[in-house]
Parts: sequence; structure tokens; C-alpha cells
Amino acid sequence: MLRFSKPEDIDNIISVWNESFGDSEKDIKLFLDAHFIPENTLVYECDGIAVSVLFLIDGEMHINGVDYSSYYLYAACTLKKYRGRGLMQELLDFAQKISLERRKFFIALKPGEDSLYDYYSKFGYKPLFTKKITIITFEKKSDTFSSYDKNIDLNLSDIRNSAFDNINYFKWNKKSIEFASEHHKYYGGKVFCSHKGYSLYIFDDSSIHIKESTFISFSDLIDSLNHICNNRSEQKIIIESPCDFNYGSLNSEIINSGMLLPVCEEAEKIITTLNNAYLALTLD
Repeated sequence: MLRFSKPEDIDNIISVWNESFGDSEKDIKLFLDAHFIPENTLVYECDGIAVSVLFLIDGEMHINGVDYSSYYLYAACTLKKYRGRGLMQELLDFAQKISLERRKFFIALKPGEDSLYDYYSKFGYKPLFTKKITIITFEKKSDTFSSYDKNIDLNLSDIRNSAFDNINYFKWNKKSIEFASEHHKYYGGKVFCSHKGYSLYIFDDSSIHIKESTFISFSDLIDSLNHICNNRSEQKIIIESPCDFNYGSLNSEIINSGMLLPVCEEAEKIITTLNNAYLALTLD
């Protein structure tokens, strides 16, 4: 039976999520505390319990300067013993029906694996989100940051929307961006923020991975790396950015990063010329 979730489904939802993705109960509850809204959490009930689930998170598609009310579809999963019965297909159809009734234009998602692009394409989702991967070797230039008021308390949502205003992108609301930032830090990530932009980044043994940066100018991004690199004199930097950001002659790779479903006829028309839309902040 398809239905909206209820608070008493929480334990079952955690079980489905844990079995499907391997996240701990603590990690799952972090998300649920921020995003569990019964009418935006769709479940399929079998044998008296929720065995398949997906979440719809509010946002907007910003296309050619116009914001279109939309959803981001997250954590779609089914208990193993109930797979192969078409339950997720019914949930996806239900999500589209609900979105149309609520006058949403689009549903965005990021497939958990590349193989799932084919699966979601069967339901009308199109691979319209891309991102640019640029890899550089950076050498720290100085210990001064005269052009930055570094790590000040700024509104990341305002910074992001200002930086991306001239591109097509999924526009998260303030609550979702704050959660994504805290989620990123919970898993060991860091945030560098200034009046010129921000970068969400994480260290590993051999590189610094910038998961999202709003520095439009590559020179501003390079300046910020003086702070991000800290005491590391030379470092491999992996930068994820919108394809529309021009980083000069550097070699970059463009990869698929998500899919978009037009929910209504108007949305079908809107996306006819849509290319290289940007998603990011997908909690991966």
C-alpha cells in the first residue's frame, strides 16, 4: 500500500535505510531530525510495516533566471526481501503524481551508482546535471590573506545564490544548505568562507578535495587555497565546480552528476534547451 509516512514509521525507515546504504542509526537520525516531514516522506507498506521509502526535499530549479518550485528526491530504498516486486516503481510514480498535484515543476535526484542512470531514465528522468572536475597541483604562496576576512559568519545560502545566479542550478533553501554544511563537517569536512565565496573541502592523505566552491574567478579560488592548504606547501587539489565556471586553460573533465524529471507540460518545454545544470550538495 502506497501512503505518506507517519512518525511511528521512523524505526522501520531507519531499518530500510541502514540495510540499503549501511549508514549508522546515528547518521540516519541526523538527516531525519532535519528533513523528516511526513507528507514529504513516501512509503510502501507491506505486512503492516514500511518496507520501501523515499524522501522529497523542497527546493527550486533556477533556469534562465527564473525559480521553479521543485523537489529533490533522496534516499530511495527498499528492504532486500521486498525487492523485485516493483515497489520502487510505484513509489516513483506516486512521487511524480504528488509533485504534479502540488504544482511542482521538477524532481531532481542523484543516482547512487552510475548503473542507476538507466533505471531512472525509464521513469522519465533525464541526465541534465553535470559538473566539472579540475585537478591541479598547488603550491602555497604566503601566510597572508589580506584580501579575505576569513571564516567570518556569513549566510552560505546568500553566497551560493549570488554566485550561481547566472547559471542553471538546483537552488536549495537555507535550511538545506545549513544542514549540508553541518553534514559535511560531521564527516570530517571543512568550510572556508569569505565575502568573495566559500569552499566545502575535505583532506585525505594525498589531496584536498573541494566538494563545492562558489568562487567564480579562478584567481579568487587560488587565493583562497593559501588558507585552505594551511601548512601543506604543495598539494594535489581536486575541484568540483559548475561547468559554466571558466577556469581558463586548465584541463577539466565533465561528468554526469544528476537527473531531472519534468513533472508538467510546461516543465517539458522549459528543459528543451537546458544543458549542464548544476546540482551538488547532495549529501553524498
